[in-house]
Amino acid sequence: MSIQVLWNIAPPDGTHPWEPEGRWATSFESVRNLAQEVDTLGFDGVLVAIGAHRIYDGWTLASTLVPMTDRIKFLIAVYPGLISPTQLALMARSFDNLSGGRLMINIVGGNPKTLAAHGFDIPKSERYEMLTEYWNLFKAIYAGEEPPADTRYFKLEDPLSQFHNIPPTQLPHPPLWGAGGSPEGLRAVTGLADVYLSTNDTPQGIKRKMDAATKVAAELHGRTPQLGVSFPVIVRETEEEAWLVAERQLRNTSMKTITGGSGWAAASDPNVDLSDPAVARCVAAIREGRHPEVRDLEVYPNVWCGPNLVNGLDVTRTVPGPGAMLVGSAEQVAERIHEIRDLAGVTRFILSGRPYVEEAYHVSNLLLPLLDLENPVKSLTYRQAG
Repeated sequence: MSIQVLWNIAPPDGTHPWEPEGRWATSFESVRNLAQEVDTLGFDGVLVAIGAHRIYDGWTLASTLVPMTDRIKFLIAVYPGLISPTQLALMARSFDNLSGGRLMINIVGGNPKTLAAHGFDIPKSERYEMLTEYWNLFKAIYAGEEPPADTRYFKLEDPLSQFHNIPPTQLPHPPLWGAGGSPEGLRAVTGLADVYLSTNDTPQGIKRKMDAATKVAAELHGRTPQLGVSFPVIVRETEEEAWLVAERQLRNTSMKTITGGSGWAAASDPNVDLSDPAVARCVAAIREGRHPEVRDLEVYPNVWCGPNLVNGLDVTRTVPGPGAMLVGSAEQVAERIHEIRDLAGVTRFILSGRPYVEEAYHVSNLLLPLLDLENPVKSLTYRQAG
């Protein structure tokens, strides 16, 4: 099974942007430079993520970058319901038409805080029912098919009247990617997404999640989605160099950030399992006001629970979300990626690393040539990363 690799371009950027002093000021020039560099480095596309810590609107950013790039596709994250499915289909057809079919869409679950901020009031129990209806309407309208009329949340009248002069570019629709961790989310997303995304984990942990997803997809929906995962990476020529970078990132993370994150909250639970000596050492160090040893956060060969924007340090691997990254020589990281593919069936990888441009060069120069790529493109630019 060949592999497709995307990069991440959504700010914030920096050497360690989870700390104010490690976060670079965001400008259009910096994001434009990042997209143009990544466009030459052999990646299939880029994730344009959203969320409370992001900066630019994803559609605006991607649309601005299309004429400044030549080949990368844009995986744009979208919340359901914030705009009508008719308008989203119009935006998708327009983007696809103007970019030559370079659109992919990342289905994001209905985060209650985000929905509330946009005045979208829906009970939690109905969130995934709304999400399913929304994306089924979008898919029908984009393809030029009459959408179902027996809808509950979106009452549309003649939506196809909006598309006389903008035909669909990708049929039946742009590729849809999506994740769903809860049972409700899993049932909904596996019926919609072309690529099901798992949260990052050890290869065995990813396999468990993917086995559950493919079972639900087959039994409930009669379909087999492709499988993907998102991983931050630190790749260098040697293992020693990579772990020095990881060590530097850890030491540049304040104890305030470590103890203020959801990772430490989970580790502070009175019932936390400290049977793993490495976990016990990490917890003891943090309680004493010290940073853990960098390799004590390695939960599997080359899988490291280092600092990130979301939860501080995922000391006990109990916090859902992006709590792990791949660290090592190019050969080691390639071995882990191929292991995840062979064990869990994952063929779509969204990689990232900070600073974005510097790490994209390391990955392009060192890692991509070692992977079984679906669309191998020789890097158009070679620059020694700093």
